Amino acid sequence: MKTSLGTHITWDVYNCNADTLSFIPTVKTVLNAIVEELQLTKVNESYKQFEPIGVTGFILLEESHVSIHSWPEHQFAAVDIFSCRPFDAKKIQELLMESFSSDKVVIKQIERGEAISIISPDLI
Repeated sequence: MKTSLGTHITWDVYNCNADTLSFIPTVKTVLNAIVEELQLTKVNESYKQFEPIGVTGFILLEESHVSIHSWPEHQFAAVDIFSCRPFDAKKIQELLMESFSSDKVVIKQIERGEAISIISPDLI
């Protein structure tokens, strides 16, 4: 039985190739690859290019969202997915490591809405 409304997973991606984090086209390709890999439904997407380098990107999903914030000068990206559908975090770790040429990723997982089963058990 499902005990939460959704899963929120973050990936801190270290030792990245700075060029892959610097500009929207590459970052956009990676976020869309995540959506495709997980077979999620894209509603809209938006990106902000920072000067001289760095990107924030967000894809709104029917199932929630995927986002990234990049710091090429630190060879670092912060990626997160919040979804009401279960997904394989390991697949995304592998995709991120390959896409950004990273050798170190730290994953954190949070179950969101767990108290709903206590407060309103008929909603789960």
